[in-house]
Amino acid sequence: MKSLLWAIPAVLLAFSSAPAKTVDRIVAQVNEDIITLSELNRQTADFRKDLAAKYTGPQLEQMIQKAEQQALDNLIREKLMYQKGVELGFNADVDTKVSAEVQGLVKELNLKDTEELEKYFEEAGRSLKEYRENVKRQIIIQELIYAFVDSRITLLTTEIEKYYQEHQAEFSTPEEVTLSEILIAGEGNGTEAEARANDIYSRLQKGESFADLATQYSKGSTANKGGSIGAYLLSKLNADTVKAIAGLKEGDVSKPQKIKEGIIIYRIDTRKVSATVPMDQVRNEIRSRIYSKKRGPEIERYVNQLKEEAYINILPEMK
Repeated sequence: MKSLLWAIPAVLLAFSSAPAKTVDRIVAQVNEDIITLSELNRQTADFRKDLAAKYTGPQLEQMIQKAEQQALDNLIREKLMYQKGVELGFNADVDTKVSAEVQGLVKELNLKDTEELEKYFEEAGRSLKEYRENVKRQIIIQELIYAFVDSRITLLTTEIEKYYQEHQAEFSTPEEVTLSEILIAGEGNGTEAEARANDIYSRLQKGESFADLATQYSKGSTANKGGSIGAYLLSKLNADTVKAIAGLKEGDVSKPQKIKEGIIIYRIDTRKVSATVPMDQVRNEIRSRIYSKKRGPEIERYVNQLKEEAYINILPEMK
């Protein structure tokens, strides 16, 4: 479950959605707590707007029902974890932590004090008290998750090494070249075009400026830029071009090559070779990826355990 402490802007966005006007009623009971229709409506307000923009008629109703069921399940999960957290004493010093979060939000929003923050919430149709209660719940839930889920997840060195080997492409930079060209128009069948291309190549070998010769002789669209055609991943170039520049270093020029439009000469302006980031430099990122992958199922397992131990009664119309 996403923590409010990690995503305050998202919480504020949710707070900006005014609750639907309806006669309130109970939709579910979770042990000694209840979930009301107004709570459920607050959870689904933004979903309803998004769905209404995409669907109509029976399909809209079906999607809304699905969203409501998911939102209700999320509320039940939250109730269960909050109840367990309070039962185990994770609310002992929560008020101090809540006050720290509130002060952090005051600073983040560039407000003077909590009085301005209270006005901020009132303008959004909410209250600072409601925000504090939400923060309190999330702190308790996160401490419960840390104690009974996060602290029990293990990461072996062999897992990290295996992940690195299986995902090396994600930690590699592909080879890239920046090229310039000189295009000599003609069929390139041993006629004047071929002679001119060979002459230009010879002059380049003697040190004449590629840009000057491109500007003077190239018939390509890049002539007015000194022949510069930009940077390309080697894997995106056509096979003939890759073959023409194979083995060339920065500053080298290719031998004249026949193409459909005539004869072309390339220069390697820059060349960035493919490189794989050493595992030690991405070890923490890999740990985070594996940890996140394990965390979701472990939270689900723990919540299912809480559900098995709890009394949960969902009203028939919500099933």
